[in-house]
Amino acid sequence: MTSYDPYQPERQGPAPVDPAWQQYPPSAPVPQLPQTPQTPQQWGTQPYPVQPYAAQPYAAQPYPMAAYPMLRTSGMAVAGMVVGIVALVMFWVPFLDLLLGFLAIGLSWAGMLQADRPGYTGKGMGIAGLVCGIIAVIPALVIMLFFFGLFAAAGTACGIAC
Repeated sequence: MTSYDPYQPERQGPAPVDPAWQQYPPSAPVPQLPQTPQTPQQWGTQPYPVQPYAAQPYAAQPYPMAAYPMLRTSGMAVAGMVVGIVALVMFWVPFLDLLLGFLAIGLSWAGMLQADRPGYTGKGMGIAGLVCGIIAVIPALVIMLFFFGLFAAAGTACGIAC
């Protein structure tokens, strides 16, 4: 069998016709090793030369890395956001929602101030808690005014306890 190089067709004759492969040219030429008494004929394989490993200085020394300071998330911003979300969900409980709303506003404001300091993150969570707290306080005030209006219309000024 002759070797056929599809990249240099002008140097060779026509491609060999092999019915088993339906006239497909090989994808790469098959290297032929000289046959010696020590090595039998090896079809298409060539032993790779043994490459020694590099010396050990790379294993002993890690890559140099820049020393960046660790950033901490502002805990007050996280707490303000969580309390603000809870205040949004609990808007129908009049006194509790006002307490949670104002607490969320205060914690978020303090968390935003802390997040502005170097080494801290979490300003976005502080803004989210501030917005949630403000949005939660508005319906709480409306519902409290509605309840006080109902009690005033009923004739009792102090509510249920009197």
